[in-house]
Amino acid sequence: MPEDKSLADSTESLELLLEESTLKGLERLKRYPQQKFMGYFCSYFPEELIIAAGLNPLRLFPDSENCTPVELPAYCCSLARGTLDMDIREKWSDLVSIGFTHTCDTMQCLSGIWAANSHAKTIDIVPPVMLKAPGASGYFLAELNRLIIQLTAITQQEINEESLREAIVLCAQTRKLATELDELRPNLPSPLIFSILRAGQLMPRSDYALALEKCLPVLKDMANKPNRRTKVLVSSAVLENDSLFEMIEELGGRVVADDTCTGYRHYSGITSLESENPLMDIVQRYSEMPPCPCKNRGLNERISYLTDLAKQRQAQGAIIVIRKYCEPHAWDVVSLKDSFHKADIRTLTLELEGANVSGQERTRLQAFLESLLESPGQ
Repeated sequence: MPEDKSLADSTESLELLLEESTLKGLERLKRYPQQKFMGYFCSYFPEELIIAAGLNPLRLFPDSENCTPVELPAYCCSLARGTLDMDIREKWSDLVSIGFTHTCDTMQCLSGIWAANSHAKTIDIVPPVMLKAPGASGYFLAELNRLIIQLTAITQQEINEESLREAIVLCAQTRKLATELDELRPNLPSPLIFSILRAGQLMPRSDYALALEKCLPVLKDMANKPNRRTKVLVSSAVLENDSLFEMIEELGGRVVADDTCTGYRHYSGITSLESENPLMDIVQRYSEMPPCPCKNRGLNERISYLTDLAKQRQAQGAIIVIRKYCEPHAWDVVSLKDSFHKADIRTLTLELEGANVSGQERTRLQAFLESLLESPGQ
């Protein structure tokens, strides 16, 4: 009986995570009526401080990729246009605040436009671009202290050392569990992995950590069957649904390595608990996680990291996804393709308006995956 109950709990937890991923946080008031949420856009906005302030981090996803609010030009990405349109429609009216991270030009401008056109209180954080430059850690620490002052002013709740350490421990536990899940990736359906990882950016973190811990045994059992699919790496910015991964899986591929803002990159990096000042542990984690195109620690570090990751996971090919008008990710393409080419890893570049893929992408993906079977090299 205990084993049956454990299996039932694991299955129920897995169903919860998949449901949360599908809902994208839009039913948060119904599902978590006693909880307060703070919206954010980027993995570099420190979740630990949001949690320490007594709030739940909620990554904002657009419900449409075709919206073009008059406040933004049409040549902004669908993430910016779609989420601002939702704010205009008061879909985020319950959020205590909206957190913006200065990354690309669009998101920097969106912060000011949002503040001018919304009733929501906005908070900005400007992490260093060169994460290991002289003085970067001190500057990052000052930004975190400024963020604490802003959060305290909004919530009227003190963020003390105890609450900070508790939040760091919770986030470290969540990232550890996500890493265990990522290690199962080669032998589990790609949409399943991405759905579970996305759920962790949409629901209260303590609930997510508990649910993920409970369902990992079931996932490990599912991963016992060997994978004979074509292995690929996917690199992208935000992907708010599983459309791409479903198509890859349908065509016989398997995402064995993930470099996406809403996938494992969000959880990657080691969380230390050693500093006397817990804020320095936060600085260290965000400074040392694998960087996105908007941040770097060296000219070629990101390129080398992705090439090494593809080799470690024995990826036969790499799919680089660019959301239309996403300049930072577009800038990376030439260097990435060159590095993959030298490592004998074939590369496909897809430009998408949002996260949905259609017939044209299917044709290109099918031809690409078939080419990987025909010839392993470039």
